[in-house]
Amino acid sequence: MPKANLHDLAPETELACDICVIGSGPAGATIAREGAGGSLRVILLESGGEERQPAADALNEIESIGRPREMDQWLVRNRILGGSSHTWAGRCAPFDPIDFEARDWVPGSGWPLTHDQMQPYLVRTAPYVGLGIGADYSDDRFWAAARRPAPQPALNEDLLTPFFWQYSKDGLNRFDLMRWGPDLLAHLPDTVRLLTNATLVRLQLDPHGRKVRSAEVAARDGSRRTVTARSFVLCAGGIENARLLLCSNDVERCGIGNRRDLVGRYLMDHPRGILGHFDPAASTEIRRRFGLHHVRFGPHSYRFRHGFRLSPKLQRREGLLNCTAWLDEEVMPDDPWRALNGLLRGGSRRMKDVRAVLSHADVLIKGAADLVLRKRGLTRRLRALHLVGMTEQVPDRESRITLSDRTDRLGMPLSRIDWRVNAMEEQSLRRLAGLVAAEVARMGYAPPRLDAWVERNEGFPDSFRDVAHPTGTTRMADDPAEGVVDAQGQVHGVDGLFVAGSSVFPTAGHANPTQMIVAMAIRTADILKERHRAPAPAARRDSPAREVAHV
Repeated sequence: MPKANLHDLAPETELACDICVIGSGPAGATIAREGAGGSLRVILLESGGEERQPAADALNEIESIGRPREMDQWLVRNRILGGSSHTWAGRCAPFDPIDFEARDWVPGSGWPLTHDQMQPYLVRTAPYVGLGIGADYSDDRFWAAARRPAPQPALNEDLLTPFFWQYSKDGLNRFDLMRWGPDLLAHLPDTVRLLTNATLVRLQLDPHGRKVRSAEVAARDGSRRTVTARSFVLCAGGIENARLLLCSNDVERCGIGNRRDLVGRYLMDHPRGILGHFDPAASTEIRRRFGLHHVRFGPHSYRFRHGFRLSPKLQRREGLLNCTAWLDEEVMPDDPWRALNGLLRGGSRRMKDVRAVLSHADVLIKGAADLVLRKRGLTRRLRALHLVGMTEQVPDRESRITLSDRTDRLGMPLSRIDWRVNAMEEQSLRRLAGLVAAEVARMGYAPPRLDAWVERNEGFPDSFRDVAHPTGTTRMADDPAEGVVDAQGQVHGVDGLFVAGSSVFPTAGHANPTQMIVAMAIRTADILKERHRAPAPAARRDSPAREVAHV
């Protein structure tokens, strides 16, 4: 696989390919691997390098003028080979059928795709995301896959339905989550050329604004190179995809794809926070039922987290949003499993870790029995046990990304983010919290003490912030008056320019987005392979002094 730092290429080097992919995170890495089948030549651009760099981090600086957001962007966005998989939590889940529907109580809802159409792509995500099973692993399907009887008593599924998240497992390091950077280096075909420290600063349209002619890319020192391609795919994330389209305004003064003033609008995330608190001392049984479970697929064991989902029946009946809740453990500093992990990794707390292991050996024995015999999460020493909730958002036109008057070191305007939350999101999570408390009490478990904002019927506290799931800023729709890209992911009116990632999602669902991002990326790669079945025209050498670098 050809690989280079853009800074090391001669300034006169011309880079030509069939498909130029911008961003090496889950979407870009998947498209590069899938799309490089056969003779297609792919250039994959990554703004960062193989290691974290302060200069690359600084390019993610934002202005926030709406609801408070996480301002340390490394915690939510990573400019580095592998993208934001460096800081993700590894939780995966497919979207629900209701997420794709046009719901009359959710303005702006409805995908131009159906749940059934996405199922084949979800199945194909398993090796890319590091999953034991790609789709259909919630509800009773989980217990069938785990080859265990569903526990009783069951939830009242007119109110709540069970839900399971699956945790990613890296193909190279089975003790880590999937990190797309090392996976890229291990598996990319020779027909893909990876360029690191290569920051897209502008897409250049033809004079009529109907096709992208080239991409202007900046090296680490600010020098520019040009990439030409038959197709371009933006895979830079929910914030950066919108910023790049808005910044590419040489021909279209409002930015590419923005004639209807839609680029950057409908910004959504997943408001997430504490709904209530369980008594850790009385939580053993509920943690065994609604905690972690381990399931073996082939030679490996995979972790699943059991939780609660607001029933689609209730959503329709009461006009609520899709939201979920789960048990979140806050572990004591002297938890022996934490200490054992520290000893295995050679941490600096060696004597404290040894004392914790020896003092709480009984917890290790119980935890080992839970893991090996019951295939459940480990028994831990807990400081607290929270009920945490997460909800989708109503697509809100005024929740948006625009360009700041300030610029970064490459001269690009910063993203100005006006993120908003709405009453329906707060109402849905309050309703979910009350139902979980009532249902677990009915089932014989000690219920949680609900948080003050829930009990008082108040809005979200300040602790509810974005959780690195920016969504919807280049939304998908058949009608160009309602979306930036069409059902194929191509920007309306701009031939050969595609967008991938959560920015194209019309609604966010309740689920963590990475598995759906990868499923959509596989679909985009299939579309591109079909598009480029015809052989590409041979590139020409303009002069003896210019090198044409093909991939």
